[in-house]
Amino acid sequence: MKLSTNREHKWSCALFILGMGIGLLMVRNSQVGGDQSLMLDLGWRLYHDGVWLPYGMPTSAGGRSPGGLISLLVGLPLYVWTDYRAPALFTLLLHAAAFLLLLQLLKPALSGSGRLLLFLLVWLAPWHLYFAAHIWNSSYMFVIAVLHLASTQRMARYSEAWSTCLHVLLIALAMQVHTSAFVLVILSLLLFLNKQIKVHWGGFVMGALIGIASFVPWALAVSNDPALAPGEKGFFLRGLIYVLPLARGVLYWLKMSSLSLADRMIDFNFAPTLGAGIDAWLRPVAKGIGIVAHVSLLAAVWANWRFFKKARHLLRWRSVTPDQPRAWLRRYIMLSAAAALISFAISPTTVMFWQAFVVLPASALIVVMAGEVLLRSRLRHPTALIIKAWGVATVVLLLFQSIGAPLYRCGGRELGTLNAMLEALHVKRECIQPNQSPTETRPPIRPTALQRGTEISGPGDG
Repeated sequence: MKLSTNREHKWSCALFILGMGIGLLMVRNSQVGGDQSLMLDLGWRLYHDGVWLPYGMPTSAGGRSPGGLISLLVGLPLYVWTDYRAPALFTLLLHAAAFLLLLQLLKPALSGSGRLLLFLLVWLAPWHLYFAAHIWNSSYMFVIAVLHLASTQRMARYSEAWSTCLHVLLIALAMQVHTSAFVLVILSLLLFLNKQIKVHWGGFVMGALIGIASFVPWALAVSNDPALAPGEKGFFLRGLIYVLPLARGVLYWLKMSSLSLADRMIDFNFAPTLGAGIDAWLRPVAKGIGIVAHVSLLAAVWANWRFFKKARHLLRWRSVTPDQPRAWLRRYIMLSAAAALISFAISPTTVMFWQAFVVLPASALIVVMAGEVLLRSRLRHPTALIIKAWGVATVVLLLFQSIGAPLYRCGGRELGTLNAMLEALHVKRECIQPNQSPTETRPPIRPTALQRGTEISGPGDG
């Protein structure tokens, strides 16, 4: 099924605008929970107090993530708009720019139909847009994954000091955002061993030195307070030994390219926005659609089975040149899956869905490429119907989430009483669900609590 350039352009613009519209609605309705409060505190220290903290969010392995990049990502938007939603809006804009870059990077490897499927399965995907419109450190990993692909494509063609330097520095900075960046470390190593990238060793040393320098303030903080160092929980190869954590990782790889969402994403309640009367009948309908959407996981399973069955020849230890854009992309996806599998196997903690955001583009591309093939086959008509149904279900779920999911409905997150920072950032008092008795008060988050890695609520870094 071929699309004219003009028709593809119109559909692309419409789908992008639709996603931005829903994303902006989500930003407007975004709420503050424990993790959001912790991140806002990091940014507030920079914006209000002029203190740039050298560590970030709590990690599932204990301690704090290294480096002060999170403080910048949250604090700098507050200089433009002093509101708790400013970092969420900034996150959405970063995701929009990253998706447009991804679209450009993949243009030679995908057909017009494939590029439109990219809008549906990446840009509008609930796994993407839901987490692109609120404050959470793992949400940045989609952006970092696209930048990794961009630098890798450049290194596939050229051995340049600047591109190698930026590639290494990107990975170092990604480690300051979320520990799932370790997947990119393994992926880059596999790409190098597989002769898919050219490394300029001078640029590598330069990037490594700059990256190490960015960790020095954190290392000094750890020397003063060892509790900040991650790695206090779990053990190496836990996922491989216990099997179930590794299986969870594989499941999340498959889920990222489907409409099979986490329970918290379809825990709808429309009463705060639409009233109890509408909620009484709309909530069961929305929940039912969310449950039925799990069927889409079958499509992801089939697409992955097809991809890895046909990709067996890519296991041969030979390079694929960038002049073969589709073959090179297939190799990149295959190595991304291998890197994720290795990371899930050696993870010291149980794999959670937010650790798979970094592989969302690669996972979705498997379904995109399978869809392209089906649209050129004798099954193109039923495939087109399935895509339309998928699109309708996607938009409906996103709209439900934007007003009824815990992160986007008033009172959907428990935090406690407001402190001075949250009041200054215009967090609505009526949207905070107290999780303690009315006589108790929650003091402002203090540096000593942060240094001990105290977490209010939520999963932290994962």
